[in-house]
Amino acid sequence: MYRTICFFLQKNPQHNHFIRLKRTIPILMFAAVLSACSSGSSVGSSKDTENTGEPSADNSSQRWVPTPGALWVWHLQDYDNLDVDENTEVYDIDLFEGAESLVKQLKARGKKVICYFSAGTREDWRPDADKFTEASVIAEGGLENWPDETWLNIGDSEALSGTIKPILEARLDLARDSGCDAVEPDNVDGYANVEETRGMISAADQLAFNLWLAEAAHNRNLSIGLKNDLDQLDELVDHYDFAVNEQCFAYGNECVLYEDTFLAAGKAVFNQEYYEDGAEGEIGQAQFLNNACAYFLSAGISALWKQGYDLDGRNVMTCPE
Repeated sequence: MYRTICFFLQKNPQHNHFIRLKRTIPILMFAAVLSACSSGSSVGSSKDTENTGEPSADNSSQRWVPTPGALWVWHLQDYDNLDVDENTEVYDIDLFEGAESLVKQLKARGKKVICYFSAGTREDWRPDADKFTEASVIAEGGLENWPDETWLNIGDSEALSGTIKPILEARLDLARDSGCDAVEPDNVDGYANVEETRGMISAADQLAFNLWLAEAAHNRNLSIGLKNDLDQLDELVDHYDFAVNEQCFAYGNECVLYEDTFLAAGKAVFNQEYYEDGAEGEIGQAQFLNNACAYFLSAGISALWKQGYDLDGRNVMTCPE
């Protein structure tokens, strides 16, 4: 029998913004670019290391690193009537909405908690949105279907060091202080979405930024998950503790790219598939159960399927055991 996890919650239309309906297509990276990325990376400092410039003591043995096959739920909205499933090991929740109280509730039940935030965009409804300067966002860099969200200009070194990094460091501090075990920074593949980022972010910019994010999280003893960014898996797998992916099976089974990277390293890959009206990037329930699950189980990918795109915890289906 398959397991259906039902959290019967009240829908809050204000938060229908987490799912990226537009799929960015992976692009090939040439060796010269990768070399430039490595040599030009500016792996940043955390709040703890700003004065000295020295990295904090290695704490890798203390960090939680989820292993392949861990059962998870991706629940980013509507927490009023959250029903904690005893068999679910990992809860991925919104950092701002779940800070402190919800994190403590879940951890008291023995759950591991991943805290979601966007690292690559300004979301106008966030409490720190007004701290982003005009120079720190890309002009006319709004996300399609999300009118209140704009790509950050991580390719601008001044904006990056003076505005973007300090804001993200404060968010990482919030995650640490709230008791999150890990973070899931979203929108870390803007370089691949050229139409929206206007060519302002290069592959080298993205790689340096993503390496800095991992360093900053680890300096706070937080594990960190890599969201999508399939073209840079080889370069980032040693720096990230797990991966989160949307719709990799529906898009020609891109999930295989994780086999020789995260899965081979013994790191979990958390995947979410959807179905609403049969559009590109969706698979139906029967296809999930009868086709996709056989692959997910054999590969060790922790996969979920959901009717619709609201990440509200309702009617989430896992693969048969």
